[in-house]
Amino acid sequence: MKKIDIKFIAYSAIIAALYVALTWGFAPISYGPVQFRISEVLMLLIILNPKYSFSLVLGCFIANTTSSLGWYDMVFGTMATLLAVIPMCFTKKLYIGAIFPVITNMFIVSWELGLAFDMWGGAYWYNVFTVGLGEAVVLYLLGIPTMLAVTKNEFLVEKMELRTDTGFKFISLDRFKISSIALGVLGVILFIAYPFYTQTVGEEVSQFSPYTIAMNGNYWLWIIGILPVVYSLVYLFTKSKIKLISANVINLLLFVTFVLAGVFVNECLGYAYYYIYIVYIFALVLLPVVDYLIERNNNIEIAEENKTEETKEEIM
Repeated sequence: MKKIDIKFIAYSAIIAALYVALTWGFAPISYGPVQFRISEVLMLLIILNPKYSFSLVLGCFIANTTSSLGWYDMVFGTMATLLAVIPMCFTKKLYIGAIFPVITNMFIVSWELGLAFDMWGGAYWYNVFTVGLGEAVVLYLLGIPTMLAVTKNEFLVEKMELRTDTGFKFISLDRFKISSIALGVLGVILFIAYPFYTQTVGEEVSQFSPYTIAMNGNYWLWIIGILPVVYSLVYLFTKSKIKLISANVINLLLFVTFVLAGVFVNECLGYAYYYIYIVYIFALVLLPVVDYLIERNNNIEIAEENKTEETKEEIM
């Protein structure tokens, strides 16, 4: 009788749950013709270990149960994921594997929107473009850096049995610097698409992201789009304590700007997803702190080893 792999089942359940949580956590930008489904980043885990295919298809199905498109998204959205998974299982390079979810989603999700809202002709091809673009941005600009950071984490590689040959051998950055790139990209995506409030006129619901609010006269909100990029650059080109201090000065400026957005644009205060943005700022704060503590601990261990070696030499 074949032994049940409890560890694999546990990790598969976590991945499925994480896909659902990310989809629902970023719900305003996870559905519809213009979408940046952040949870699609996890699809690239299939390149590192095809065994997680089922958990991602399952996670997609569960996440789509709350879609405003109802059964359309449960059937067609899950089908798009399933058809992408099959070739991804036989792909060994991240930048090649990422193209399959882009292709399946851009055509199948657009077909789904056509059936649900009678959006054919030019509207169909517009949806093909916007859905495909959103998927490509998430997978290539956010997903690949995230997976590169994962493959540089020895604990995750060992426990999840992940491949580390991703087709990016020239990347020599450590996992924290790669993570800073991913966070910078995520910040730009949130600036462009993540709504700070919505407005309903009749049956039409309009979402207002920091970008659209800025373009409506609050130009100072461009700070929310610029600071994540500056954060990544500071993180890449500074060291140790300077990096820690600089990164968190940027985080403080971002937090102040976020609060001011609620003060000057009162509509934000009545919208729940405005407050969820604070999770992103917390991630920006956490990364340099953890990096600094690990680096400090490593330096202490090295110093102790050197001291032990010197003591041994003196005794001899």
